[in-house]
Amino acid sequence: MAGYTAVHGTLEALESFFKQRLPSELSGGTTSASVKLLGSADIAKPINGNVLGIYSHRITVDEHGRSRHFPNQGSDNSSPAGELPINIHFLLLAFSSSASIEADLMAWAMLELANQSQLTIAHLAQSDPSWTERESVNIAPDTMSTEDLMRIWDVFDANYTSSVPYVARTIRLRLQQAPTDGSAVMSRVFATGKAEHQP
Repeated sequence: MAGYTAVHGTLEALESFFKQRLPSELSGGTTSASVKLLGSADIAKPINGNVLGIYSHRITVDEHGRSRHFPNQGSDNSSPAGELPINIHFLLLAFSSSASIEADLMAWAMLELANQSQLTIAHLAQSDPSWTERESVNIAPDTMSTEDLMRIWDVFDANYTSSVPYVARTIRLRLQQAPTDGSAVMSRVFATGKAEHQP
């Protein structure tokens, strides 16, 4: 399990995943496409060039994993470690002044996630070394109504572009270890003899 940095670490791992696979016909030549992790401030202003964007618009607690516990991996196995399981809901966005490049970027990205829908320790440890080898993050298409999708663009007052919702699940954040009760504090009085009376 990881700490709070696992959220942006997962998004950076996803960005790196796409960057490493971006084909030369999209990254080179006059297309010169790129992959970028975007924040809310980026969405609110025009994005120039041919860009595949990754925008996290929502983080939720995984309702199926709230009561799970992860066994300790160290020498202390007295109690399981608590975790906060969360899911990252994000949009893949294709920006381009060309309709064909916009379609190519989105179709390529969707194919990459369909072919390899799991981020493993090989991807995740690059951004956050606290992940363990047994952990992975699954990427799957997310359910999102057209109304909810359009509402995001309305909030930013931005021009709509190709948008496909996905969810990354499950990112397991380590909870603070519960304090353990120590042994009772005891005091012992040692007799040292009779105090002398001072006149």
